[in-house]
Formats: sequence, C-alpha cells, structure tokens
Amino acid sequence: MSDLDLQQVLSSRYRTSQEADKYTEQLHRTLALATKAQVARLAIGRSLAMGRLPDGQVDSKGMDIPASSLFTAENIGAWVGLLVTHARATGSEQVSSQDSLRAAIRAHWHRGAVALWGDWTSSDRDYDRFIETLVRRSEMPDFAEQLADDVAGGDADDTKAPTAAQDASAQLTKALAELGIKVQVKDVIQGPRLTRYRVLLVNLADLGKLNRSVAQLGLAMSLGQAAATVSNGDEPKTVFIDLPRAKASWTPVGVDRLRDWAHTASKDTNQLLLYAGVSVTGEDVVFDLATAPHLLVGGTTGSGKSVCLHSFLLSLLLRHKPDTLQLALIDPKQVEFKPYAKLPYLYRGEIATEVPPAREMLTELVAEMDARYSVFNRLGVSNISEARKKGQKLPSIAVFIEEMADLVMQDDNIEPLIARLAQKARAAGIHLVLATQRPDAETFSGLIRSNVPGRVALTVQKGTESNIILDEKGAENLLGQGDMLVRLPGEAPRRAHGVFVKLENVVQLLAPMTK
Repeated sequence: MSDLDLQQVLSSRYRTSQEADKYTEQLHRTLALATKAQVARLAIGRSLAMGRLPDGQVDSKGMDIPASSLFTAENIGAWVGLLVTHARATGSEQVSSQDSLRAAIRAHWHRGAVALWGDWTSSDRDYDRFIETLVRRSEMPDFAEQLADDVAGGDADDTKAPTAAQDASAQLTKALAELGIKVQVKDVIQGPRLTRYRVLLVNLADLGKLNRSVAQLGLAMSLGQAAATVSNGDEPKTVFIDLPRAKASWTPVGVDRLRDWAHTASKDTNQLLLYAGVSVTGEDVVFDLATAPHLLVGGTTGSGKSVCLHSFLLSLLLRHKPDTLQLALIDPKQVEFKPYAKLPYLYRGEIATEVPPAREMLTELVAEMDARYSVFNRLGVSNISEARKKGQKLPSIAVFIEEMADLVMQDDNIEPLIARLAQKARAAGIHLVLATQRPDAETFSGLIRSNVPGRVALTVQKGTESNIILDEKGAENLLGQGDMLVRLPGEAPRRAHGVFVKLENVVQLLAPMTK
C-alpha cells in the first residue's frame, strides 16, 4: 500500500462496467436510495465477502463516480485497506498502485452489483426479504471468516484446526426433560458440522411429542436460526438427534477427500459417479448420475451451489477419459465454467454462454439422442450399455446448465428441448444437471420436474422453494456453505456437506487434462 497516496485516491474518479451500471441504476430506483454511490458501496462490500475475484478483465464502459462521493476522508483508509488485504488473502491481482486500485474497485463493483441484483430477484423482489437476506449475510460473513483463517496462517480447510466440538449430552437430556420427554443418550458422534446423539426414548409414546417439539428444542439448545433434526435410530426405541454446531467447530471437506475417492472409486465407465461430499457422520456420499438419471440442483446465492457443480464435474473428469465422457456446458453467467474451456471433453468443443448457442447445443443434443436410438434399433439393443457391448464407442454426455432460469425466461424454445431430453435421453447416455438459484414453478414446469427425479437442494430462503426442489420442506433449515439434501428416486433425502473447492483447486486438477 506504500505506492498509494490516500489524498490522490480521494481526488480520483472510479468507473464501473456497463453491466454493473445497468444494475446500479435499477437498484438505485428499486431500493429508493439517495445516490448511486450508496449502491456502489453496497456492491463493493457484497463482493468483498465473496472471496477471490474471477480471472479476466471487466470493461470500463459504465458510469464513473468521484471518490469523494464513494468514500470519505474518514473511511478511505479503511476501504483501501480492505481492498489491499482482500487481494493478498485471495491471491487476486495485487492492489499496489492507483491503476490497480481502479481495476479492483471496478471488478468488485461489477461483481457485487450482479450479485445484489441476484439477491433482489431471488427474494422475489420483496423489499423486506431482500433486506433480511442482507442482514443475514452480514451476520454470517463467509469471506470474513475465511480471511481471519488466512491471516492466522493458511487456508481454512488446510491448516487451521477447528475448535474442538463439545459433548452437549447433559444439556440435551435436561432440555428434553423440560419438554416432558425422558431420554438416555447412548452414543455421541461428532460429524463435520453436526453432532449426532443416539438417544433411547424411555417412553416410546414420546416420539410424537419429540417431533412436535423440534423448534422448542432448538431454542433450549441455543441453536439460533439453525434447526435440530430427528430421525429413526438403528435399534428399538432409539432415535438420532442431530444438533448443528458453531461454525468454529466445523471440519471442512477438502478437495483432497474428493481426489482420494476418485482414485479408489469404481472404474466402470457405464457409471457416472458424482461425489456430493460427506454425510452427517463423515462417510462419503456418492451416487450414480446414470441411474438418477437427471438432476435438479437448487440453492440461493451463497448456498454453495456453484461449488457443488464444480465437485460434480471434477468427480466425472477424474474418473473418465474423453472417449467415455463428453461435457455439454451451458453457462449464461459466463464465469462458472470458464476453467473448463480448454478441455478435450467439451461437446462441440465449446461452452455455450449466450442464449442462441445454448439453444443450438440443446437442439444438437436432441438430434444426437435420436441418432443414437436409430443405432440401437439397427443393433437390436435398447440402451447405451448394450450398444457398447456390441462394439459401439459412444461416450456418455453430461449436460450441465448453470442458472437454467435465465435461459427459460429469455427463450421460449429452450424449455421444450430440455423437457424432451429429460423424457427420453437416459437410455441414450445423455444426462442433465439443471441448476438454478431461483427454484419456482414457473421455471421448472411439472413436465420437467416429473422427468428429473434426482434432486440436490442447498440452502433456500423458504419452504415453498424447498418443495420445488425436493417435493418437501427442509432445505430452508440448512446451514449454507455446501450443506445439502440429496434425494434420489425411491430414497429418502440424505444430508451431505459438500467439498470446499476453490478456483485454484479446479485449475490444478484440470491442468493435466488440457495437455
């Protein structure tokens, strides 16, 4: 920061991108803020909480604002300090000159404005819900905690030991007794984020009372907004009670866990195994996309949805070669799938980032599906596995669509193509992974939902959104940051804590595949 003169910083002007300019104007009007500078400050603060800035330049075609409107003489030092420290902690481009400061402000303003607009739309444009989202995020600043870990001596998932989890058996027994439920705690299992108590009910008739008293139990155990969960135990008269712990005691699931699993997992190329993370008690949670056979992934901004998609993609790439797997990637956000752009696995050799190429890719996938069925008819087989046994070298195709809602809203021709693939593509070896941060009945029609039986729900804001994804409530009570419920056909939902995959992890794991 030695090359930055705060007086010069305060006398300069700072410009945003064309896209951020549009969202800044819309948020200024929508939120009835006094100045656009207020929106800009919100946007920069929002971005600072999101971790490393994505690679690539942001255009400077938007409005500019004098620093004296954006900051004050009293707080300019704090803002510059935040920007400099953020760059160092996340490995972003260093902020050490006036030009690099302008670039950092532009990039954060751009990313934060896009994210704020996403918060606004995901809250159904309800002012109270939007403010509630901002307040809730300010109470749980993900990046701030990561930054504290980094300053203490390393990455949160690699070097900083979590706070030891405490056994609250006595407190749990007392809390249940106050609710009129007598129990004996038989066992305690400390999982990555929750503690599982194996509890014997003294009176079996108390089970109904226990299920009705979950909210009161959470209050008695000081769980805050988190919720306890109750499930059937493994012996007569026993139940499992899972209690969320303080974030300081969480054990993150590092990318090494995913890599180790990939090296020991089944090598059957007919399987498309996806590594979701670990269970409440720490076991690997894995399922086969080929039998799912399609997947809907939903979660609000900050829930870990995009990180979950990276985990799924890496699961496939670490086990397959390009002759057994192709990836059809559609990314209207234009940033999430960028690290995969040079892979030889790409269907059509590209990532579709605009609506017309996305429509063309889906149209070609439908044609590919029909062509494969013609081959099956000629060979007298009914699916891709049988065709491979007869010598046909047909790769599976995993179709990942990031933010499907954007596509469906922009082009009425998109949804019928997705619906047709969902209805018929399974036997042809084409499988869909549809992701959105805005799960609603308008985006996901009954036809698509009925033909996409695999579901992964990360944190959502309300029970109705959980119903869209899982066909039941529950996702609104998740802990965020990759906490998820996985529901597969014919199975009850399983809770999993996702892998903490950073951008540098993705780049490192993909490097050998691009040579």
